[in-house]
Amino acid sequence: MLTFLEVTAFLLFIGFGIYAFINIFRKKKVKKNFIISALAFIVFIVAIVNDPTLETTSEADPVTVQKAPLHKEAATQGENKYQEKMDAKKEKAKKPSSTDKEKKTTDKTAKTPTKPTTPKKSTGPVVSHGTPAKVVRVIDGDTIEVLLNGKQEEIRMLLIDTPETKHPQKPVEKFGPEASQFATKTLKNKKVGIQVGKERTDKYGRILAYVWVGNKTYQEMVLEKGLAATAYLYNDLTMLDTFHKAQDKARNAKIGVWSIPGYAHVDHDHGFHYKEEKKAVAKPKPKPVAPKPAPAAKAQPKPAPATKTEFFQNCTELRTKYPNGVPAGHPAYQSKMDRDKDNYACER
Repeated sequence: MLTFLEVTAFLLFIGFGIYAFINIFRKKKVKKNFIISALAFIVFIVAIVNDPTLETTSEADPVTVQKAPLHKEAATQGENKYQEKMDAKKEKAKKPSSTDKEKKTTDKTAKTPTKPTTPKKSTGPVVSHGTPAKVVRVIDGDTIEVLLNGKQEEIRMLLIDTPETKHPQKPVEKFGPEASQFATKTLKNKKVGIQVGKERTDKYGRILAYVWVGNKTYQEMVLEKGLAATAYLYNDLTMLDTFHKAQDKARNAKIGVWSIPGYAHVDHDHGFHYKEEKKAVAKPKPKPVAPKPAPAAKAQPKPAPATKTEFFQNCTELRTKYPNGVPAGHPAYQSKMDRDKDNYACER
């Protein structure tokens, strides 16, 4: 008949063995479970071997009767050895080895979920058009300085004009500071896309370009706010229709430069003209004067023959025929091509 020690050892062997296999699938540590299961199995075998009740004894056989006490002594010694081993195992379990510590740390790191790395905040939208550049300075509403290809460049935005704030010969114009503030808020220290026009620079050395903020140009943004107007229609007219649509939103709402009658003009090259309306003063009615007899009609001189005009779409087209530009009065002269108003159009 099985003793209590044998039953206990057998149950420990079966229980920790099954638990160890379950932990293998759970990807947990199983070394300790296997050790306890193996020790329980050893104790079970030793107890079975040394169990005197399992041996057949005969009363007539004195040799067997004499052996029984020896088996009991062996079983007692086996139990003592097993108890000493178990005590030693417990002491080792209390003091975990360096390998166990390393496994625990690796298990902890494996259990703790890794936090997703948050990307650094960008200084602006992703550049999808033009050459990437960083805005380092805002001069006014339509002129900025950028770091482009490792070089600081001044950019004059194509096809728009904003009221002046820093013109040496003009005062600060209405809505000029607002346009500069909007440019600073939208562009300064941001990444933008620079799309250079058909002619790279103007006569001042500034790069003529569309400035992209994500998938939209800054020109469209400032036109929608009513802080700019379409102007200087030469060089590159690719985006003109798009700009007209953006500008119409502000014109229809009568905001910004369009809130003042006669202040802004579509596709105009002469800036903004703001004059306060004078109050009308009632004038006295003139006294009736007797009409004088009309003088005899003089012969009218014949009008001089009209000079033929030459039309060019922009300065690039004009320079194909007149490389150095044309003065005022020339058949090919157009005021919109005379940006600096020096009576000489498309000069180099």
